[in-house]
Amino acid sequence: MKNALLILALLGLGLMTSVQYGCSTDQPGATNTLGTYTTNFDNSPDKVTNAATKACEDLKLSNIISNGSKVDGKVTAQTADGTEVTIDISQAGDDVSKVNIRVGAAGDQSISEQLVDRIKSHLSSWF
Repeated sequence: MKNALLILALLGLGLMTSVQYGCSTDQPGATNTLGTYTTNFDNSPDKVTNAATKACEDLKLSNIISNGSKVDGKVTAQTADGTEVTIDISQAGDDVSKVNIRVGAAGDQSISEQLVDRIKSHLSSWF
């Protein structure tokens, strides 16, 4: 009985540790939670939506669909193997946009980071 309680306690401690720390990224201010990569950009949602569309084109994604306004935006695309890529953009303040990137069902941090880098590149070229 004591061994069972010890095992349960250790499992609980391990679970608490993994939930507390989650996934980390190399991007400051970026998080990767349950497969959704989230970060903010200092631009309006319409500009970020345009930059996200260009980022998808840079990565040669297919079936790119883009809709945006001054308050929100959405870009969807597919990788060569048909994996769905969704970029949701919402207003998070004056000229600040929150961006959620989801690649497939489980997420793909590498592709998400590539998209973030390309979005940054397109936003910086507008200044």
